[in-house]
Amino acid sequence: MQGFPTEGVNAVGADGLTPLLRAAAEANVEALREIIAEGGDLDAMTRDGNNAVWLACKQDSVEAIELLSAAGTNLHHRNPDGSTALIYAASAGKTAVVTLLLALGADPLEENVDGFSALDLASNVECLQVLRVASRQRRNRLKAEGMLET
Repeated sequence: MQGFPTEGVNAVGADGLTPLLRAAAEANVEALREIIAEGGDLDAMTRDGNNAVWLACKQDSVEAIELLSAAGTNLHHRNPDGSTALIYAASAGKTAVVTLLLALGADPLEENVDGFSALDLASNVECLQVLRVASRQRRNRLKAEGMLET
């Protein structure tokens, strides 16, 4: 792996990133496949407390997000501010990423430490529409299961 110490697939570079995090940040799907196959740490986090899914979201890399999800990376990971990749993607107007994360099981009702959900922070009409539908469906499921008052 270019730019990383030779200590192993989970070595942390000078920038604080493991090879997996670097590959996600660069949306380098081929490198991600190789690193995952070599046992890359799917729970690795940046110095800011974000995981590889968050970094792939920043790059709009649907393929990288799908690969990371299939490998078992936590889609529900919260950074120290309580934000998830879904909350970030909605706030950045990344509609394709929002749609994918919801399809993979991200919860549209989760809130950050300030009490804002992805719907609250949606930065474009497309994200807003997708999240309205997903939030309504999630609330209806919770009501049907008796987990949410009507």
